[in-house]
Amino acid sequence: MEVNEKCDVYSFGVLAWEILFGKHPGDVISSLLGSSPSTLVATRLDHMALMDKLDQRLPYPTKPIGKEVASIAKIAMACLTESPRSRPTMEQVANELVMSSSSSMD
Repeated sequence: MEVNEKCDVYSFGVLAWEILFGKHPGDVISSLLGSSPSTLVATRLDHMALMDKLDQRLPYPTKPIGKEVASIAKIAMACLTESPRSRPTMEQVANELVMSSSSSMD
């Protein structure tokens, strides 16, 4: 395995999912849809299914924050794409996070 910026993006995705769900991404994905991370398409993630699987130790998000949490989960999933070439750059991730945060404040 070559260590490069795409490894950092993957690690970010794993960390984000572990914070949101309290579990490794593979465990959450299989419980959501019975799919493996490599076959799951981020657009198939159902908002309510995501909210039901959040780490119970975290306070349940209010409506505007829930939308942002779902967006973060989808961004993190893009970081977990099997092919490193298909993963976003960290700059793209940062831009998406900023856009997600600003749109939830509207």
